[in-house]
Amino acid sequence: METCKNCGGQIVTEIEEFQFMAGEDEFKGYAGFRKRFSAAIIDGFILAAAGLIIGGLAGFIYGYRTGTPEGAGALGNIVGVILGWLYFAIMESSSKQGTLGKIALGIKVTDLSGNAISFGRATVRHFGKILSTIILLAGYLMVAFTAKKQGLHDMIAGCLVVKQTALALPVPSLGSEMDNPSG
Repeated sequence: METCKNCGGQIVTEIEEFQFMAGEDEFKGYAGFRKRFSAAIIDGFILAAAGLIIGGLAGFIYGYRTGTPEGAGALGNIVGVILGWLYFAIMESSSKQGTLGKIALGIKVTDLSGNAISFGRATVRHFGKILSTIILLAGYLMVAFTAKKQGLHDMIAGCLVVKQTALALPVPSLGSEMDNPSG
């Protein structure tokens, strides 16, 4: 490390990768299985209500326009898949970083560096849940047993689910010390 000629302080020339705490094992802010499961139940009720209304309306309009109820169920299923994807992807990539269930329980979705995730990453995470489900829900149960409380879909998308109150250590700014070396 370099030292400042005026004050003798150390000048930071490289910023290390973001860390939640000094040591990864010390971080206790990962959201556990119970909180995540409870959030999923809340989200399930929200999506069931929205799906009933929106899917029912789409099915009704389809049946009315075609004169037959055949295909209305398939349309309802398609609407449900799209509704679920948009709900999770939009909410988790928003400034709130979580669905209404996660917000209610004080947890949020981040990338591995603690930053908000993009819509694309939220989409990968959402559809990764299909794999977590296909393997007899083992992808979800992994949350209870992995060090960072990640499910398979979290690992696939490179995400963490953390408590809202979890604080990250600030990364020192290069600009302030280098612009004004005398303090």
